[in-house]
Amino acid sequence: MDAEVMDRSGPRLSEPVEELLSYETDERRLVGRLLAYWHSMCDGRAFPSLKDIDADAVGKDWRWAFIIEAGDYRAFPNFRYLGPELAKYSGVFLEGRDSFTSTLLDVATHKLDCVYREGCPLLMEDVVTRFDGQRLMFRAVLLPLSDDGETIDFVLGAANGKLED
Repeated sequence: MDAEVMDRSGPRLSEPVEELLSYETDERRLVGRLLAYWHSMCDGRAFPSLKDIDADAVGKDWRWAFIIEAGDYRAFPNFRYLGPELAKYSGVFLEGRDSFTSTLLDVATHKLDCVYREGCPLLMEDVVTRFDGQRLMFRAVLLPLSDDGETIDFVLGAANGKLED
């Protein structure tokens, strides 16, 4: 479920994203609440800036949020902020040959290049298997930020999930 940016006058969002925004006040999902907050900070611009983001306004969801600085090395996320609840998972490794060095935080940020390239929000849902064999259903959102209104300088994101029964 990706959103699209059609022009720089403001984001044109896909139907599922519009649906999330219409229920922002009673949205149960962290990713929906943060997307609605990001959209309200756009205020007619393609992207809000980093200084528009207010941890107090995000509230309890800030514990699951992160901010990544784009910088010159976009393939290696440089975290400016990592919420304490999400930080607990930064050392939880996944199972399998291809992901034995991947953490949940790696999975939540692995599509940053798409946000930089497309210039639009990205919502992800996935099921991953942890090192202990438990399956985790998780959601993540990546939201571009720009200080000059055009170049993505930072990405605001959040991720959370729950273990399958």
